[in-house]
Parts: sequence; C-alpha cells; structure tokens
Amino acid sequence: MGLRSRSTHIALAAVAAGALAAAAPAMGANVPLSGGSTALQLDRNTAQVLTGAGISVAPIGTAAASGAQITFPVTGGVIDPSNAAGRIAHSGGLAFSSRGTTVRATNFLIQTNARRPVLTAQVGAARVPLLNLDLSKAAVLRRGAGNVETWAVRVNTTLHPTAARALSAAFHTTIPAGVRIGRADVRTKPAQLALRGGATTLNLDPGTAAALTSLGVAPSVISPGSASAAGLAFPVTAGRVAVGTFVGRISHSGGIALTAGATRVELKNFVIIVSGTPRLSAQVGDSSTRVDLNLDLSGIRAGVSNRTAVVRDAKVSLSAGAAAALNAAFGVSALTEDLPLGVADVRAKVL
Repeated sequence: MGLRSRSTHIALAAVAAGALAAAAPAMGANVPLSGGSTALQLDRNTAQVLTGAGISVAPIGTAAASGAQITFPVTGGVIDPSNAAGRIAHSGGLAFSSRGTTVRATNFLIQTNARRPVLTAQVGAARVPLLNLDLSKAAVLRRGAGNVETWAVRVNTTLHPTAARALSAAFHTTIPAGVRIGRADVRTKPAQLALRGGATTLNLDPGTAAALTSLGVAPSVISPGSASAAGLAFPVTAGRVAVGTFVGRISHSGGIALTAGATRVELKNFVIIVSGTPRLSAQVGDSSTRVDLNLDLSGIRAGVSNRTAVVRDAKVSLSAGAAAALNAAFGVSALTEDLPLGVADVRAKVL
C-alpha cells in the first residue's frame, strides 16, 4: 500500500537514500560443493576379466583403495540437492597398467545433469568419457550433520565405448564396451545452503512498543506475516548462506506497518544480509526504496538441525538512517539510532 502521503513518502525516501540495499535476486536450488567422496566398488567379475588380460588397476594421487573399493575425494562442483543433478569434480584417479604401458585417468567429473549421465576423466591432454552412469536403481538420500549432505547411492557404472576402444588399443587386447565396472556411492557436502520455507520471528521489544504507542504510532503486521504470542513471524521465501558461517542472504515476505493518523509507513519484504556489516534490509511500501536496520549477531546461537537452519537471538535495532526517516515521516524526534526493535529467531528450511 505504501505511504498515503506523497510528501511523507518523498521525505522518507530522501533520508533513507544513503542506507539503501538492493533487493535480493531470485536464487536457484543449485548449490556449490565443498567436499565429500565417491566410492567405487569394483565388480569382482570385471576385475577378473582385467586381470586375465594382464591389466592391473590401481588408485593414484588422492584416491585410496580398501579391498575392492576405491574412494575419490570430491573437490568441487555444483548440484541440485533435491535430486543430485549437476557436476561433481574429484581429485585422484586410476592407473591401468600392462606390460610396461600405463594409462592414467584422473580428475574425474561426474555429470548427472546430462541426458546420458557420465563420468569423464582427464587422460593426457584430453577429457574423455570413462564410465556410463545408470541411475535407474539409484537413491538420493540426505545424511550427514544436519541432514544437509546429498548422497546418491547404488549408481551402476559401465565402461563407456570410447574408453573401451582406447584401453583395447593401448593394451592390444579386446575390452568390451558396456562391461559392468561396479557400484558407485556419491556423497557430497554443500558449501552453501539453499533456503526456502520456515520463518523469522521477531519478538518486539516491549519498551520500544510502548514508546511508539506513546507517540501515537501503532505497529501492525503485514500479511503473509503473522502475529502470535511468540512474536511477529515473516515467511522465508528464498535464501543462500555459507555452511558454518551463515554468510549470505535470507529473503522474506510480509512486514510491519507503522500507522499514525493518516500516515502509514510499511517496512516489508525483509532481507537478512550477513556480509560485511550485518543488517536487515526492508522495502519501503511498494517503492523501490529500501532502508537498513541494524542487526547484532554477536550473541547468536546458530546451527543446522534436521535440514533447518537456525539462528537465535539476533538483535534488531534502528539504524541512524531508519530513525531519521521515521522521525521525518511522523513528525517526531524521539526515535534514535540503536533503539531496539526486538530479538529475531530464524528457522529456515534447507532445500
């Protein structure tokens, strides 16, 4: 609805101009990866075929073997955590050796977002398809701390025709394409958390609420925000924060309306910004103007539990720009910088 008085709207926008923050852009579900591993359990029959042809297979670099299982560390990439579709990069690799000839396949890249899922490898200066990936019997699970890791288990792997031809030529033998290599279990750790759902609840400071009432200013909640005994709740619409540090942005719908007579100031579509100086950005009415509120995170308790990102005890207060803007809007001078608005608790759902 915005401000009902055009002159008041202009005054508010002018005072707030120095403290504006751009609205958070729309965020996709894909998240970058910070670690994890892919474990390849070699098929016993295939291992016997290679051994019979005089070909040995051994891990190289950071890859590690335990019996018939070889594990490759995940070094990066990006996936959709809901279905594990994306690109997953690894270090280490495999060395295929026979009679003085060695073929080294390293830096595996799993592409599960391709029309035909595949694992490619660096062989010399070229990147070649090594394994076809069959996801028909695979399962996507959420595991690890906070249930935010994405595991794709029971991925069946077969030798790609290009790799079969290359290995056959290198070792002067015949290795059939499509031979089953084994089962792969891919476990990925996110570097960021994509958020949607849940809410941030603001428990209004009773002293500030009383001060506003004494000034003739009545606060109310803007839908789809809601009010309860716990405070004012604002739904989380999107977000992306770093694992561990929570650096990033969390966007909300709803807001707070401050009304005195015919003047109504709406602060809505809040964005929590944890980068540089933490702040809470609010849209002013239906305008493109945004004003910052102070956000004190020094005493917070934060973590992830059961795919819910939780930040407790974040203190929200007026910034100098917001205090000046509201004083101008309502024709008062009692609102000051650092006036506490309340304590906010975030409970945002992790995609």
